[in-house]
Amino acid sequence: MKKNLVLIFTIAIGHIFTSCVNENSGNTTSENVKEAQEEISFNPVSINNEYEISVPDYMTPAKDLNAEASLQYQNIYKETYVIIIDESKEDFVTAFRELGEYDDSMSTIENYRKTQLLFLMEGINLKKQTKPKNLTINGLNAEYVELDGIPEGLDLDISYFFTFIEGKNKLYMVMAWTLGDRKMKYKSMFEQLSQSFRLLD
Repeated sequence: MKKNLVLIFTIAIGHIFTSCVNENSGNTTSENVKEAQEEISFNPVSINNEYEISVPDYMTPAKDLNAEASLQYQNIYKETYVIIIDESKEDFVTAFRELGEYDDSMSTIENYRKTQLLFLMEGINLKKQTKPKNLTINGLNAEYVELDGIPEGLDLDISYFFTFIEGKNKLYMVMAWTLGDRKMKYKSMFEQLSQSFRLLD
């Protein structure tokens, strides 16, 4: 699991760096606000007949954000990216119990959120992190966390939006990110995206 998470971080941050090199930073604050207020159309995307999530119509499938992700979408011009990582709930609980790292006083989704963030933050100079917010997304237990930081080796402020979701047999991490100065511009969109997640019967 740790190997997968490091891979997520490395590839995702590398892609951000590449795409930001050619970024046009001429957008004014008023332009950002205007675009944020525009109505966004979402398209439902079904993955492996297992789950469905709605993504903005301006995002397109990606292949190189993370090889382990079951879903990858991006818009390199708007600098918006999202991936979903899923893994067996039973395997996660068993592995971390054996390592003595599973906290029985916490729920499964709380353990999952804590573990994932600890791994991911190893490579980030953390500037700000919100307290976990408990959610119910289409009947599923979930937690939501926002994180702002500077990845090691880069001089870029990145804002991350994490939603951790507990399914029947799997745990899901919806990881979305954008440039720090675009956080408020896309925050609502990322929230709508993650809260549209649902399992397919």
